[in-house]
Amino acid sequence: MLSRVRNHFRGAKFARMSSGTYCIIRDLGLVKGGKGMRHHEVLVTFSLRALWRWVGRAGRDLLSAERRRSWLQQEPQRFGASVSSSAVPERASQP
Repeated sequence: MLSRVRNHFRGAKFARMSSGTYCIIRDLGLVKGGKGMRHHEVLVTFSLRALWRWVGRAGRDLLSAERRRSWLQQEPQRFGASVSSSAVPERASQP
C-alpha cells in the first residue's frame, strides 16, 4: 500500500497556484507552442474551501448510509406480514 502512495506522488512538487491555494502537483511537461508554459496535474489541494468540500461530502455519505440502514431495517416490518400471509396459502389439514 505504501509503495502505491509513493508511486502516486513520485515527481510531485508543492506549489502555490495563481488563485492563492496550495497544491501538490505533478509536472506533465511542456505545452506545445506554449513558449515555456507547462502542463500539470493537481494531486492534492490544500485550502479551506477544499477542506470544507471534503467534510461536506463525508457528512453526506454518512447521512445517506444511515438513511439506507434505517430503510433496510424498516423493510421487513412493512412488507413482511402482508407478503407472507397473502403469498403463502394456508394448507388444509389432512386426515
